[in-house]
Amino acid sequence: MEKLPQLIMRNPDITVLPELILPEGMQLHTHIPGEEKNWEEVIESAFGSRFDFDFLIRMGGYRPEYVQYIRHGDRDIATAAAVENPAYPHEGWFRMVGVRSEARGLGAGRLVCLAALHSLRRRGYVSAVLSTDDWRIPAICLYLSLGFRPLLCHESHPERWENVRKEMEKAGRKADF
Repeated sequence: MEKLPQLIMRNPDITVLPELILPEGMQLHTHIPGEEKNWEEVIESAFGSRFDFDFLIRMGGYRPEYVQYIRHGDRDIATAAAVENPAYPHEGWFRMVGVRSEARGLGAGRLVCLAALHSLRRRGYVSAVLSTDDWRIPAICLYLSLGFRPLLCHESHPERWENVRKEMEKAGRKADF
């Protein structure tokens, strides 16, 4: 069976974004070389799979200041990278968004996504693209709320997006795309 490509979403206008307001007890910071284990722990908790930090570097476009974290208390609970991707020139690329499983529901995913989008905007990008998996319904809902919309770039995408819509509706979530 053919391995299907990830779903793609685009926000065509990141020039106007909601303000990033951190609740008390949460801090925003960018990656500090030497703290790769923090990123690995957040991603492993979020995805249930181990990724080493070099995976992020190999994806391309990496610079430490492009990797955002939300810290709660004394540990990082969410991360997102705002990089470039040659497949989408002139658009920011939003990657490896993850929230520790025990921190879900605190709003850290939205905060770290906003931080990454603000980073892209400061660097002059007008639009942003991301890839995601069909089963990541909460993440897709978040991306939709931030202005991302499905981008159909593979013959499998229309049917898969329709399945996502059905899953969202089953979960009582608005599927307005």
